[in-house]
Amino acid sequence: MNQKTQASTFQIFKQLLRILWKNNKTYTSLSVALCTVVGLATAAGTPIKQYFFEAAGHLPDSHKLGVVIGIGIFWGAVTLITLLLQGASDLLIEDLGVRLSGFLGKLVNIKAARLEPICYEDSTVLNSVNQAYTGVEQSGEIIQLLISLSAFNIPYFLFLSVYIYRIHPALCLGLLLVLLPTLGGQYLRTRYYEKLENYAAPLRREMEYYQACIADREYAKETRLLGAVYFFRKLHEVSILLFQKESWKTERKSSLVELGLRLLSLMVYLVILGLMYRYLQMGILGTAAFAAIFTSIDQMFNYMDYVQYCIGDISHYLPAVNNTLNFMKLPERKGETTELAHCGIEFNGVSFAYPGSENMILKDVNLSIREGETIAVVGENGAGKSTFAKLLLGLYLPKDGEVLIGGCSTREICPDVVFKKTSGVFQNFQRYKMSLRQNIGISDFASTQKENKLRQVIKEVNLEEKCCEMADGIDTMLAREFGGTDLSGGQWQRIAIGRGLYREHELIVLDEPTASIDPLEETRVYRQFAELSKDKTAVIITHRIGSARLADRIVVMGKGSIAGIGTHEELLKDNETYRAMFDAQAQWYQ
Repeated sequence: MNQKTQASTFQIFKQLLRILWKNNKTYTSLSVALCTVVGLATAAGTPIKQYFFEAAGHLPDSHKLGVVIGIGIFWGAVTLITLLLQGASDLLIEDLGVRLSGFLGKLVNIKAARLEPICYEDSTVLNSVNQAYTGVEQSGEIIQLLISLSAFNIPYFLFLSVYIYRIHPALCLGLLLVLLPTLGGQYLRTRYYEKLENYAAPLRREMEYYQACIADREYAKETRLLGAVYFFRKLHEVSILLFQKESWKTERKSSLVELGLRLLSLMVYLVILGLMYRYLQMGILGTAAFAAIFTSIDQMFNYMDYVQYCIGDISHYLPAVNNTLNFMKLPERKGETTELAHCGIEFNGVSFAYPGSENMILKDVNLSIREGETIAVVGENGAGKSTFAKLLLGLYLPKDGEVLIGGCSTREICPDVVFKKTSGVFQNFQRYKMSLRQNIGISDFASTQKENKLRQVIKEVNLEEKCCEMADGIDTMLAREFGGTDLSGGQWQRIAIGRGLYREHELIVLDEPTASIDPLEETRVYRQFAELSKDKTAVIITHRIGSARLADRIVVMGKGSIAGIGTHEELLKDNETYRAMFDAQAQWYQ
């Protein structure tokens, strides 16, 4: 995984605006333009006030009364229009934040789907995923603040700077002194919250897991039966306390910075007032200009309180959003996109270890699987069978050696090409909280409207009778928590196998999806599977000998290596490991 980089506020702002611009140019332009107009209109109030005060100073002159009234009406109209535009601008920018969260969330989902599956075995990457989704939630908030502050502040301060510079350049220095403490404070607070966010990600994952152990349907019955709710509640509370402790330290530092900024701003405010009073005494400032600038600067300092509040929020959100943008830069597996022919599979000296481990799960595996052949892979738990299946399907890449499909290395082929016309069913298959139709059709969603094919698969996996019993047939929701029904473990296993068969494939791998049913029923399921997989390359991963006998060849694995290859009879005769497994399981098939 790439080293994280901390981008500047400007770089993050630019990237977020680019995402908005790419997805909705008109709406983004209108929001920024409207906010800019509001900033200019607010600043324009200062010279209007000056002209009003100057005209009011000549009221004894009857000819000036109309001018004062006219300027007053114009000032009121500008103020009213500014307020209306401010309301419209706030509404547009708030909606823009919602849109950005949607756009960025979509990009993060796409990126997460493109990461190599092996990445999800790495806790560092899992922390990055958690941080990325946290940043998605906060991206809308930060873009609202950044657009509001930049599109408003830049024209607002530029206009006032030009106006005040024409009166006296020294007062412009005062405006600069107003901005510098705020910008410096934003830098410090961003560093504090960056550290907090990096500390919080693994804690958030822990809290989410412990909460699931207490309240989720999958865990609820077991945790209550074991009396483990209190145990998980204490773990959840400890995680919360650790997070709160670090948050308190960060908030304390941030509050001290904010206090220092407010004291500094007060000093600047007093210095500017002193300068203005001196220039008034020297005649450099007229009474009207003094009144106009004084009210504007007073308004500006009140506004800077709001700016500092916004800067605090930006500092809080910025590290999470930066983590999201860093997540988008994680490397993806690339490769050639040429059509891949499933005409045989080769394992050449394949070794594999999981991230962060030096322990080789597979060691120097060499194997050839012919096109159209049915292979069974057997071995005790921990022999490396499931890892072998993931390498075979191209989900994982070997650490050493190579896996060839149709003569092409999985290292050199685009993953989507490898997965095309490949199907697999795993022991830990998913029980999707969707309808029966969707649970099977999800494996080839482009074909979900092929009713005949769907019903044929349901019949092939012996779910036709159950389907007829359900209230809505194949459209029955398979989740009680969503008002539907649930199935037995064996029925869910048949759905998983049906899901694998429904997908168009030339290679299919079953990695012990029937492990929780009895051996005789498993053998019947695999016998049916073997019939359905004729002329397809099929691999059955199992630790039960009865199912393995259906294959053309059996591969025996032990401690990450191949301990033997042959037919059932050949292995019984020549392979001690296989013979020991058969003798231990013989009573299952008597």
